[in-house]
Amino acid sequence: MARSCRIFLLAMLALLVGAGCDASVDPIQVAAGCPGRPLRGPIAYANEPRNQLIGDFETNTDALANVDGRNGLWVLGADGSSGDLHAEPSDQCAARGSYAGHFIGQGFTRWGANWTAVFEQPSGGTAVPYDAGKYSGISFWAAFGGQDGPDFTLSLGVTTMDNAWNGHICQQAQQACMDYYRTRVPLTHDWTRFLVQFANMAQDGSGFPLLPMRKDQMVGFIIWPTQPQFDIWIDDVRFEP
Repeated sequence: MARSCRIFLLAMLALLVGAGCDASVDPIQVAAGCPGRPLRGPIAYANEPRNQLIGDFETNTDALANVDGRNGLWVLGADGSSGDLHAEPSDQCAARGSYAGHFIGQGFTRWGANWTAVFEQPSGGTAVPYDAGKYSGISFWAAFGGQDGPDFTLSLGVTTMDNAWNGHICQQAQQACMDYYRTRVPLTHDWTRFLVQFANMAQDGSGFPLLPMRKDQMVGFIIWPTQPQFDIWIDDVRFEP
């Protein structure tokens, strides 16, 4: 083979090998106890409109994204019976970027614990409604962490002024509050994107009032595990049109 041809072939081989080393296919090291398959899935959705972002924890605070009239924060609720409960941004197991939300607890004997992305900050202790009428649902990435065993389903959904405990519409004295509009998603140890439609959420019938969801009266996106021990990761929570 002529020398010029060999040089050409070697150059082409170098280009092909270099293309195979693109960052998008480099191995991703996952820390012990973290969900698998991070980064590559969520990064495909990184360019969704900024106004749809509810929260991605990248500020390392409990604040939501201050966009589209939202100025709220993540709020933790618990029944007081747990010996171990944490809900915070963490840089240990992010699906995309540097941080994800980590919600972990055990030992509940009453109604458990929940974590809510409250869309607007309360006023004088009273919930403030957010108009989500232009949206049809909420998407997010979620998985369970190292302290959970088998796959499980997670209860989540949205609260509105009609059922939020501080909306002053439901009858808190009769234990009728917090019958939120809910559904369930199946968590595994791999990061998975979920899109939950408002139309597929419903109250369970335990509260009062029982009404069709008023999307213009939304209070927050709530995660409410029903098992006594949980280790949940969540990232990139967004409204979807």
